[in-house]
Amino acid sequence: MGKKTLLFSCTALLCVLVFFEFTNVDFTLQTQLWIADEKSWFLKDPYNIYRAIFYHGIKIPIYLIGASAFYGLYRVWKHSVWIEYKKGLLIVALTLVTLPLFIAEVGKKVSNVNCPDDLKVFNSDRPYAKLFENYPPNPNSADGKWPRGHCWPAGHASGGFALFSLVCLFKSSRNKIRAFWAAMITGHIMGFYQMLKGSHFLSHHIVTMLLALILVSTLNLLIKESPYESVTLKN
Repeated sequence: MGKKTLLFSCTALLCVLVFFEFTNVDFTLQTQLWIADEKSWFLKDPYNIYRAIFYHGIKIPIYLIGASAFYGLYRVWKHSVWIEYKKGLLIVALTLVTLPLFIAEVGKKVSNVNCPDDLKVFNSDRPYAKLFENYPPNPNSADGKWPRGHCWPAGHASGGFALFSLVCLFKSSRNKIRAFWAAMITGHIMGFYQMLKGSHFLSHHIVTMLLALILVSTLNLLIKESPYESVTLKN
């Protein structure tokens, strides 16, 4: 997770934005998950079983990893235990906090993109527009504007993709690879779950994945030495 990853991720993000803006892949794929006869999405969850597993349940290990990272930083600060992991622990802690916060407080508030289940074509009331497109006038609003969309990028998948930070924690190449694929699989499981129930388009969690790689790579390059090294450690 260094300069090459950062350059690749930034280039890939630009390509992804252009690709989805000038194609209908997002909309076409999402229509395949909509059952028109039943006016419902592919994933039906009347008893909230899938939600318990893929929305709430899958977050539990992510929360535990975050709590462990903060506890590890505390141990480094107080007793010099795990001192060799100080940089990785700091990156994990910062990523798990910063990525979801950035997406929720910046990405979703600055962008104006609706979720699939907000759209008129999917039995709701809003028009479809891509990230850089303008919405048609709203005939039912005095100012002609629609309620602002808050669906881009994907917030739920950010927790899974934030686990890319574990690559910076482990020392061996094998564990780094395992951490990378664990984050990739977890993030996409969370993203595809949201797609199957109509909460996000494909591009939403692809963008989140690339933002996670950019953030982790940037933190890894910026954090040359942990500030904990300058602290007098207690025995």
